[in-house]
Amino acid sequence: MTEGAIGGHAAPIATVTLTIDGTTVTVPAGTLLVEAAKTIETDVPVYCYHPKLGPAGLCRICLVDVEKTPKLQIACNTAATEGMVVHTRGPKVEDGRRAVMEFLLLNHPLDCPICDKGGECDLQDFSMAYGQSASRLADPKAKKPKAIDLGPTIVLDDERCIVCQRCTRFDEIITNERSLVVKDRGQRDVIATASGAPYVSDFSGNVTELCPVGALTSKTYRFKSRPWDNHRTHTTCTQCSVGCKLSVDERFGAIARTMSAPDDDAFSDGWLCDRGRYNVGFYSDARRITSPLLRRGSEFDQISWDDAITLWAEHLREAIAAEGVDSIGVLGGGRFTNEEILLLARTMGGLGVTNLDWRAGRQRQASPGERGGSYAELENAQLIVAVGRPPSQTAPVMDLRIRKAVSRHGARYVTVGLHAAGSSVAAAHFEHVNDLAALVDGKERVAFVWDGIDLARGREAAELMDALAAKGIAVSSYVVGETANARGAEALGLLPASHALDSEGMLAAAVAGKLRVLSLHGVNPVLHHPLGERAVRDALERVPFVVAADLFLTETVLCANLILPARGGFEKSGHTYALTGGVTHLAEAHAAPAGTLCDGDMLVALAAELSIEIPSPDELATLASTPSPAKAEYFADPAIVGNAKLAAVAVSGLRLAIAAPIFSGGGSVYFDDRIGALRPVPCARLAPQTAAAAGVVSGDRVRMVAGERVLRDLLVVVDEAALLDVVTILDGLPDAPANDFSEGEAVALDVLVGGAV
Repeated sequence: MTEGAIGGHAAPIATVTLTIDGTTVTVPAGTLLVEAAKTIETDVPVYCYHPKLGPAGLCRICLVDVEKTPKLQIACNTAATEGMVVHTRGPKVEDGRRAVMEFLLLNHPLDCPICDKGGECDLQDFSMAYGQSASRLADPKAKKPKAIDLGPTIVLDDERCIVCQRCTRFDEIITNERSLVVKDRGQRDVIATASGAPYVSDFSGNVTELCPVGALTSKTYRFKSRPWDNHRTHTTCTQCSVGCKLSVDERFGAIARTMSAPDDDAFSDGWLCDRGRYNVGFYSDARRITSPLLRRGSEFDQISWDDAITLWAEHLREAIAAEGVDSIGVLGGGRFTNEEILLLARTMGGLGVTNLDWRAGRQRQASPGERGGSYAELENAQLIVAVGRPPSQTAPVMDLRIRKAVSRHGARYVTVGLHAAGSSVAAAHFEHVNDLAALVDGKERVAFVWDGIDLARGREAAELMDALAAKGIAVSSYVVGETANARGAEALGLLPASHALDSEGMLAAAVAGKLRVLSLHGVNPVLHHPLGERAVRDALERVPFVVAADLFLTETVLCANLILPARGGFEKSGHTYALTGGVTHLAEAHAAPAGTLCDGDMLVALAAELSIEIPSPDELATLASTPSPAKAEYFADPAIVGNAKLAAVAVSGLRLAIAAPIFSGGGSVYFDDRIGALRPVPCARLAPQTAAAAGVVSGDRVRMVAGERVLRDLLVVVDEAALLDVVTILDGLPDAPANDFSEGEAVALDVLVGGAV
């Protein structure tokens, strides 16, 4: 007997002892033979089975011989029992697998030389191991459709499908979306969508990895490479704050694809969202900035890196000499590695600059407080409350854990605020946190997930957490970062010191003519800051010297005086923090364009020019790899959010919600043409009753009005899941900037063009 934890208490776990291929094995009771065999490094062939999907018993390739049973057994659906004697090899087993392979190959096309799965195809491998040299089929092979456009990311070749149903089971068990199904029967069965519409999911790319043959292939990788031609690097995704591990495959200096890390149970649980998988084309986009640029009038001239660093340092010195350190502001760093954050804080701190802030968007807090929990605690919670934007928008793989908690562990998931749940497992929606107090009765473990934006509801959540903890209820808290390393930026010093200026204060000081130098690091406040596009542009125009480091000429970068070409997450190494505070490691996986520099290298050069002492590389690595402390005590902590407004705006009529789907944004998504079909269009999402009351239908074009502010040419989308009397627009779209508007304010809709599109 061994000890395990169930519900937070140690409990005995029963074990059984059996023999596999002559080796004695002890495993927990209920362990499947296919998993028990792995403990002695014996792989049983499988097609339909996957550790995250559980047993299916469909393909039969995993046949094993169990003594004292009359027939071969399937290892993927047979549990180990005390005293069992199992043989995974031998003439009887191999003959059974040969028969299974013969049936699987009866109608399978002989197109291995042109199949994208070549070199990593289980059917190919097991055919060599267990198949026979020639087919005994006398009739012509059955023909099925080839190269079917299944959706925006996937091409389906039905002829290659062996109907293992990994894809449909992933869609049912993991995402709970139930879009993919098997239609027809026998040799005519095909994979299709239940509705006949294209397969659209934020996790669609996972089915191409799960597919053991070449039936489901990725549009962005199709016919691009063979696995043996790729150079693979294991690193961390930096598209959001979850911290998913992944592998990057590169060929000929370009990123061919990214792949999940099946053993990454601590962060990704072995999955990837489609943004992490597909948003990689921007690395080789021709629009990358590859040389420092200096504004001369209305044009930009290329200059050398030495001149750029010298110019940056001169303007910093001149600003301090003329008006002191308060005339300098620094904005950004949420996309940095921990090492780069420390360098930025130390370099500016060496000058005495205290106007530092990572928050260039709507989020005000990234630390979850002293009750910050792990992903395992989230899955173990009995009640999960999402406050503000739900994780399905901002942390998709985290949302998969919530779906897992609900579908497998019986948790209840509710949302609070003006956003629809966006997840197929949400049970209820509430306007305010206080409205759900009755749901916690009888619960022992409760989790709160906050977007760090709505301070009023954040404070409500903090008060409820305190009340629950006082009753002995285990409470865990989570804040989803607006940028990948928001928690690191907050924890490692990119916050204004006492009486210093935050991002809003810096922009106000710029308008007042009190800011002489503003350094922007991987941020786009023109598109994202809640002051609004026009106000931010006006502020930047009034700063004598603006330096911006980024990959592309974004709306904000075009307002700068000095532009520095930076590198992306796959082009540098270091450490970052996941939203749970765990340390993740970045490894350089892609050769950056010539002329670009890591932000850390820029800062090292700047510190040298300014004669500022910075930590050594070893010291940086030690500091950067330390788990993140709980910077705040609770949600909406005044020590973090400052004097920002806490009161929610109460309005009647149509109210505004501002969503942030995973493919919105003006940076890497906007500059990645390979995923153009995944980028959302400017739209106004309404519930059917709300649309009827407004006199609009799906496909209409409307403009949204709030006071004197107008957002034009929005496509109406009628959504059954939308909340009543709420208009939802999308944040971060360069074609329709939403940062002139505030969530919760009253809006009106005017029809521009009628008729369905």
